[in-house]
Amino acid sequence: MHLLHRSILALAFAAVLSFSTSDTSAADKKAPKDNALRGKISAVDKEAKTITVGGTTVTVDETTVITDSGKPAKLENLKGGTEATINTFMLGEKLIAVSIKIGVIAVPTPAAKKKK
Repeated sequence: MHLLHRSILALAFAAVLSFSTSDTSAADKKAPKDNALRGKISAVDKEAKTITVGGTTVTVDETTVITDSGKPAKLENLKGGTEATINTFMLGEKLIAVSIKIGVIAVPTPAAKKKK
């Protein structure tokens, strides 16, 4: 009889555990999702404050950090055909740009070590 109680207890614990781990909370479902886009800008709409890359339209807001070759830039600096890397997140149904990087950033090469 003692073995039966242990089995039932283990089965009940497993069922509770499976319900609690497989079900995401409502807050998790509403939390922003991180995404990134890379490609050529196909459209810039300065009035709507959006850019399109690879068929995906992204909203640019006052918090979006835009850089051109590592230096601060503005939405007005973005042009069609320019390669861009855009870090984004979903806010409801809107894809928002966190950062937009265009241009080339020179990576310094480490100095060669001198042999003794």
